[in-house]
Amino acid sequence: DLVFNSKNDLEGKILQIGKKIIKRFENWKLMNKRFNSEDKIILAIDGLDVSQAKLLLEKCPNIKWVKVGLELFVREGPRVIEILKGLNKKIFLDLKFHDIPNTMRAACFQVSKLGVDIISIHASAGLKALKDSKKASLEGATSVSVKPPFVVGITVLTSFSLKDFQTDLDRNNSIEENVLRLAKLSFDAGLDGCVCSPWEVKMLRSIYKNNFELITPGIRLNIDSKDDQNRIMTPHEAIDNGASKLVIGRSISKAIDPNKALIEIFKSIDSD
Repeated sequence: DLVFNSKNDLEGKILQIGKKIIKRFENWKLMNKRFNSEDKIILAIDGLDVSQAKLLLEKCPNIKWVKVGLELFVREGPRVIEILKGLNKKIFLDLKFHDIPNTMRAACFQVSKLGVDIISIHASAGLKALKDSKKASLEGATSVSVKPPFVVGITVLTSFSLKDFQTDLDRNNSIEENVLRLAKLSFDAGLDGCVCSPWEVKMLRSIYKNNFELITPGIRLNIDSKDDQNRIMTPHEAIDNGASKLVIGRSISKAIDPNKALIEIFKSIDSD
């Protein structure tokens, strides 16, 4: 039993306990934010071979998510998925299927058997193709008793500027209007989210709740370094605008110290 000799002793003890509770809560908050930060970064490893990718992941042990795109998947085949799963990584298989509904359905059925966590398809393939692809992903995963992947719709690629978009594709409306339309198509088809540039994510998050994934490439630590992207933003800004996950490649993989770059990204996301 606690014994207090005076009112001051009691107040002092209450204050001491209160400080401990606050400190524990702040530590819990920090740990929870870091967990969330790690879950929000998807490392793009497309320009690497398997050996280089494994070395990079060894240097960045806090990476939970990796993105496998066309280049790496075509070079290495499905074995790269097995290798990454063996390293306990979550996988975004970003092959951006865009074809007639039957072909997309068959492709989604097959890749969903690989046990990946997210797959991408072009929303502009149309409502039927999107619905069929989502259904096929469930059937493919079920056929081999693995967890079905999230299926996300690609809206407008981040490499497009407004000028290129309107000129190359002969479009009169804005990129934002097209992203809005394609995101709605993805949502109506029952997809789990969409891929958009960080420029459009705030608009979409004002419409769709957090259970609709908004995955954003076009992330740069230094917005002056565009490379082949046009609609870019910093990690902190993109998360603050409502992005679910950020796809980041060269800012980490090409850094002199990749893990230091990753930690800086975590810090920028955690900052208020």
